[in-house]
Amino acid sequence: ETVILLKNLDETGYKYEGSQVCQTLDFALVLSENALIARQDMDLLKELLLTNDATRTNANLSEDEEKALVLHYLANICPRGDEEQSDTELLFSNFHREVYMKDEMLWKQGESSDCAKLLVSGMLIAVLENEAGTSETVQVGRMVGELGLVYGSDRMSSLYCMTDKCIVYSISRKKFDALTKSNPSVARIIDLICIEYLANRVQHVSNRVFETRCLPI
Repeated sequence: ETVILLKNLDETGYKYEGSQVCQTLDFALVLSENALIARQDMDLLKELLLTNDATRTNANLSEDEEKALVLHYLANICPRGDEEQSDTELLFSNFHREVYMKDEMLWKQGESSDCAKLLVSGMLIAVLENEAGTSETVQVGRMVGELGLVYGSDRMSSLYCMTDKCIVYSISRKKFDALTKSNPSVARIIDLICIEYLANRVQHVSNRVFETRCLPI
């Protein structure tokens, strides 16, 4: 879908001529939202679409570039926004790098939650088992599994790699528990990310009960 949206960009602006039939309601809503953004600020729309295009380009970063990107993502999703850079770097030091290939399962619904993961490259999809294909995609820069890590609940959905390759950074329960004891203020960053994600899901209009689209990952 991002590829389709990017192809509609040109030097003069975003093309919204005529009508378009979308395969899913979600894509239709994205297209409509982009049209509204384009009317207000074309540069902002281009920035948003090119950021989403990082799904593919982030896979070719050097080790230092990838580390800088992970630190940027951690700082970006941190709810308070006033953490010292040293706190973010300390949190990052507890993560380890993992690579998954297309259709590979990261975890299965009902399994115990033993980690949280930050998506750096590629795209993941969370699927509710036995729910007629109800699913939700995970974009780069997002964390998944944080609720299970903090609350200790079992996995509420199955998680798969849906692109040729996904790069994630994972923090294990062992590392998180140790961090909670040694440096609780840094471990609390994960707590706050969890709270903010839950708040967004409750408040965001697109995550209402309609079509059971609000998936617990």
